Amino acid sequence: MRTALARAARSGLVYLCGLLMSCSHADEAADAFIVELGSASRQLKPGQELRMDSVNKGEWSRLFVFAPYTPLSEIAGAIKTKPSSAIEAARVSERDDINLLVFMNGEKVQIVAAVPRSVVDLTVPKEVQSLARGTAIFKNVGAGRPLVLSGGK
Repeated sequence: MRTALARAARSGLVYLCGLLMSCSHADEAADAFIVELGSASRQLKPGQELRMDSVNKGEWSRLFVFAPYTPLSEIAGAIKTKPSSAIEAARVSERDDINLLVFMNGEKVQIVAAVPRSVVDLTVPKEVQSLARGTAIFKNVGAGRPLVLSGGK
């Protein structure tokens, strides 16, 4: 009985460690993306464009940009899956200081980045749309103004 309990406890510990390691890797990837995005956007001159595939060189096929106050139900409907813990933890539905960027590869969430609007502000259409990798392009329309989506669906 004690051996079975010890085995179950070890298995649980290994599982939790795996979860923690995967969460920290995902957080590190999101943090690195936010730093890179901020750096890339500061280098833009008015009229220049920022391609998200030049900032996030990882594997992803679609990008969703959720504006402040986007309800979790709208996010779930757009990505067509249950929001991950990282999406829920961002609390974008309650905040006006972030844009939530969700990079997906097929049906799998790759990176969830709660991008502070003080780092880079993005203007997107009110209707949430899936941006294909090649169309996730934002334009600098002038100093101090948000970057505007210039790619299409």
